[in-house]
Amino acid sequence: MKFAPRIDRVQPSMTMAVIEKAATLRAQGIDVVDFGAGEPDYGTPENIRDAAKRALDAGYTRYTKNTGIDPLREAICVKLKRDNGLEYSPDQIIVSNGAKHVLFNTMMATLGEGDEIIIFSPYWVTFPEMAKLTGANPVIIRTTEANCFEPSLDEVRKHITENTRAILMNSPSNPSGMVYSEETIAGLADICIKNELYLISDECYESITYGAEAISPARYEDESKFVVTVQSMSKSYAMTGWRVGYAAGNKALIGNMAKIQSQSASHANSIAQHAAVEGLNGDQSFLKSMVAEYEKRRDYVLGRLNDMPGITSGKPEGAFYAFPNVSSYYGSSYDGKKITDSGSITDFILEEANVAVVPGGGFGNDENIRISYATSMEELERGLDRIESALQKLN
Repeated sequence: MKFAPRIDRVQPSMTMAVIEKAATLRAQGIDVVDFGAGEPDYGTPENIRDAAKRALDAGYTRYTKNTGIDPLREAICVKLKRDNGLEYSPDQIIVSNGAKHVLFNTMMATLGEGDEIIIFSPYWVTFPEMAKLTGANPVIIRTTEANCFEPSLDEVRKHITENTRAILMNSPSNPSGMVYSEETIAGLADICIKNELYLISDECYESITYGAEAISPARYEDESKFVVTVQSMSKSYAMTGWRVGYAAGNKALIGNMAKIQSQSASHANSIAQHAAVEGLNGDQSFLKSMVAEYEKRRDYVLGRLNDMPGITSGKPEGAFYAFPNVSSYYGSSYDGKKITDSGSITDFILEEANVAVVPGGGFGNDENIRISYATSMEELERGLDRIESALQKLN
């Protein structure tokens, strides 16, 4: 039996692999602390849930416009102006089944066989695999902890070829939590405008920042042409399972993305779309308290990690992840098993400490692991105690 050649180009998700291993241990009755989850531990706000109930009772259960219901696209325009200083009209907006679906539609509409897309590591695990599915080649530019995981603009310019079609950026970053500076974002926008490249800006964590400003590169375009602004309801509004994401860009691109979506998923869930309208238009005060709690957890996690021998962790300015460097433990061993990379130390932490973390290798940085602090302080304390005790056993 034959399968499409594109399948051989795509790697399975390391994040899902960790989730499956943790689930296996739980099924055996083992108490596992989960630092792998990439979603808020908060529940969806009540006003959003109530809006979904009203939509259901009102019978909004049928097909919607391919690009999303008008009230939602209008609410997105208001939100982008209010929070990001961006001017868009509803016909420049498409709503999809989460930001992952938006990104896939964007790449399908902009990339072809043999094209290149520049991606910065550490990257979200799905970025390069998604590009491969389009037939394009991901060109990875490695960033460094010393430079707060920001790309060098000179390095970007060196990697542009006649096959380059797009640059993909993610700020605030999953997995590092770092927020790009205004200089870097303006520089990337300038590079794309001058070289007529698409700049795909994944801004899913734009409302979760700690003293830094998450800047949209679309701010540096006189007219919407090259920048694609991608945002989501998942992280800001604790709506991961509702699957609502959206993009704003030039009308021609949005139209082509809609064409692709019409032949694949039709549109986003009708009830979730009505709930998202309330999320964007309703009371936003919960965001401030949620971000304050995440910041408190971040400070606790960083304090604990940087007190552990052999571990260093930079200070994330956004999202809800720490990305500590654990490479000093590579070469050590315990009970006959050698630690050689982020995958083996992740397995060790899961098996010996019963704590689920994600290997940095899946994000393009094998020296690191990702720890989500989107969980309670009690769980953070329990999990970090276990990790610290387990690491002391390595020699």
